[in-house]
Amino acid sequence: MSNAASAQTTTPPGPGTYRASCHCGALRIEADLDPSAGTTRCNCTICTKTGWWGMLARPGAFRLVSGEEVLGGFSRTGVGHSHFCKTCGIRVYGHGDIPELGGEFYSINLNCLDGVDLSGVPVDYIDGLHDTWELLAAAPHVDPVTAAKRLSQAT
Repeated sequence: MSNAASAQTTTPPGPGTYRASCHCGALRIEADLDPSAGTTRCNCTICTKTGWWGMLARPGAFRLVSGEEVLGGFSRTGVGHSHFCKTCGIRVYGHGDIPELGGEFYSINLNCLDGVDLSGVPVDYIDGLHDTWELLAAAPHVDPVTAAKRLSQAT
């Protein structure tokens, strides 16, 4: 992922069409998202071990651009499915239909967004590890590379 430092701002990116891809580039998607509206990070083992950082998009706001032939899938519960590239293994998005989440959705792995500095984006940290889904913390995202660059420029 390219999380390039964007000038001198910590204003979260707003509504727009975002592009995401896997490591090898075979799997590409587009989604209409508003990261400033909030994102989630879960502490369950699958999300932690794969570095998942998600945001929901409704079906009309999601587009598979390329890579249908390399799509692999995984589901722990059968309710939601993670989709990954069978070439490089990166989980780019998931798909499910859960009434408590408003019905059918796509979940985009924000770590796969191309060329977006997500500094300042609100993140809700939730407890999926214990299946409580309680809010553990809420904080704006701080990209360590961007923060270090800003700190070195300020001194």
